[in-house]
Amino acid sequence: MNTNLKSLNRIIFVLSIAGLIMGMYVLQSFLRQTGIVCLTGGGCEAVRKNALSYPFGIPVPAIGVAGYTFLMVLSFLRTFKNNKGLLWGTFGMALFGICFVSWFTYTELFLIKGICMWCGISAINMYIIFGLTLKSLSIAKKV
Repeated sequence: MNTNLKSLNRIIFVLSIAGLIMGMYVLQSFLRQTGIVCLTGGGCEAVRKNALSYPFGIPVPAIGVAGYTFLMVLSFLRTFKNNKGLLWGTFGMALFGICFVSWFTYTELFLIKGICMWCGISAINMYIIFGLTLKSLSIAKKV
């Protein structure tokens, strides 16, 4: 595997772990119905308590935990095997991720009218992962 691809894959792996840890932290507050550290005032609580944060009855952080786990596994597997299928899987998951975080950010801003700091950090994290995945695809095409 190209050294640039390896480096990008490692960054995606680390960012996926960071996203997974954030998601698990927020998910435990959803499941236990308790507060979490939130520097945006009461935004995290407003989001947690709103029914829109449970699409199809699933807490939003659970969807994030599943997505970040999937990204982490795909990037981990890519360290052993330079498989374009794994890279395309990463791209698909990252694309779903940015669509999901964009929808939820819109929901927070305009429907819930509260901002969760952790959700915002996770959204930025997912956009970075998506950008790194696009860069990886462009490098892989040339190799």
